[in-house]
Amino acid sequence: MKKLLILILCLSMYATAFSQIFSGIDEVYPFQGDFAAIKKADKWAFIDKEGNKTIDFRADFVLTNRLNSLYKTISYPVFNDGRCLIRKLIGDTYYYGFINEKGVEVIKPQFLNATNFSNGYAIVVLSSKDSIGFNYVLKKAIVSNIMEEYVIDTSGELVKYLYNPRKNVPANYKKGIPIIESKFMAPKLVAVKTKNKKWEIHQF
Repeated sequence: MKKLLILILCLSMYATAFSQIFSGIDEVYPFQGDFAAIKKADKWAFIDKEGNKTIDFRADFVLTNRLNSLYKTISYPVFNDGRCLIRKLIGDTYYYGFINEKGVEVIKPQFLNATNFSNGYAIVVLSSKDSIGFNYVLKKAIVSNIMEEYVIDTSGELVKYLYNPRKNVPANYKKGIPIIESKFMAPKLVAVKTKNKKWEIHQF
């Protein structure tokens, strides 16, 4: 009887030592830095290298396309420079923002599109209005909706205007996510596509 109790105790300790941390996970993805994304149904969470869940399952993450070892495209949320892209539906439009590694929203969703951070900066698309006249019959201002690209830092501050506005955009813009036409070339060097489809290179 004593041997049986010892055996049960040993098996119990063994099971505890190799206990499951999570179950029912649909997808697991490689670590990017200190965090890895896991998927359950249509929601995502992040774990650290000790298996601790650092951000609980949520459905607002923006997925990033990466190539795996077989050169197949896979999509999952990632952290870059301590920031991860999220999106929020406001009215009938999705706006993009960022959370930190604790899951706290540090840059509120306000952009029509945004890249992941790279070397401390991201490129975003902002919507604004430009007054182009006044309708005296209707007694109201005539405005043009503009989409403009900017570089932001990890606090959400606008660092650089990218000189490629798209004007006369419909107020109910529903053509999908506007394409970001600028791209980083180096930590503080960005290429901007102009209206004549040529490129300008700017330092910031």
